[in-house]
Amino acid sequence: MKKFAYLFMIVLFVFLTACSSNESTSKEENAETKNEEKQKEEAETKAKAEAETKAKAEAEAKAKAEAEAKAKEEAEAKAKAETEAKEKAETEAKAKAEAEALASSTPSSEESFANCTELRKVYPNGVPADHPAYQSKMDRDKDNYACER
Repeated sequence: MKKFAYLFMIVLFVFLTACSSNESTSKEENAETKNEEKQKEEAETKAKAEAETKAKAEAEAKAKAEAEAKAKEEAEAKAKAETEAKEKAETEAKAKAEAEALASSTPSSEESFANCTELRKVYPNGVPADHPAYQSKMDRDKDNYACER
């Protein structure tokens, strides 16, 4: 029986040794698996961060391009408005100059002259009786034509 007890102890020792080596092996495998998972998570996190950074950079570039396009469009619209305003001002100035020229060449209905010398400066050949500048005092020969030559 002593032999049987020794044999039992040896078998038990071998079994416990094998179990403990299996536990240490499985602990090592567990540690490796956790390490691999951790590395995988870190790689995924890094890839995600890079993707977010890239997306953010693309969004900023797009926003910048849109802002530049808008600024260019506004500048073009402003230039067009300035050109139109300048053309309008020139047209108005031209019309005003023409109106002034017409007004100075055509006497107003309220024109009155002190004498024939002044009247002839504007109307060198005199004026008929139906003209607004006609005054009977300037018609010496009473032919209904004032200051004629």
